[in-house]
Amino acid sequence: MNRSELVKAVAERAGGEEAVARRHVDALFEAVMEAVSAGERVVVTGFGAFDRSSRPARSARNPRTGAPVEVPAALVPTFRFGQTFRNRVAQSTAPADAAPAPAEAAVVEAVPADGAPARPKKPKKGKKAAAKKTPDTAQETAQDKARNKAPKKGKKAAAAASAPKKKSGKAKARAKSGK
Repeated sequence: MNRSELVKAVAERAGGEEAVARRHVDALFEAVMEAVSAGERVVVTGFGAFDRSSRPARSARNPRTGAPVEVPAALVPTFRFGQTFRNRVAQSTAPADAAPAPAEAAVVEAVPADGAPARPKKPKKGKKAAAKKTPDTAQETAQDKARNKAPKKGKKAAAAASAPKKKSGKAKARAKSGK
């Protein structure tokens, strides 16, 4: 929700015009910013507390060059959520889980232009798909692939087929450590 959507929601709930709601929302934000910048704490019971805190000077690194950079001390705004706000957000997780993800909805509702029924998409191949398979299924597919491969010709090919495959990366490190 952005600022204009917030104004529309406030106008609908208050039963007034959007122009009036915009002035009220802007006045609220302005009052909070002025009070916090003056060093006051703004507490809205159940919603939260706006405050100002000081951040000390520190040394950081430029991510591109790696060169050290001195960051000066600063005053920064902070917000702490109220208990009512936390409880409301914690209880609202159930409706979000019930709604289908946008990608799933697109697959279910996809209909070709010619009007023919849509064919289900094949699952993507990769690490995640392989991890979802049961160990028995994963072994069977690896064995099937080995059987279906065309045999290579020559002495080198026969030696390569019988020799274990070289490992690299994490698998190599695990093999060295004995895990």
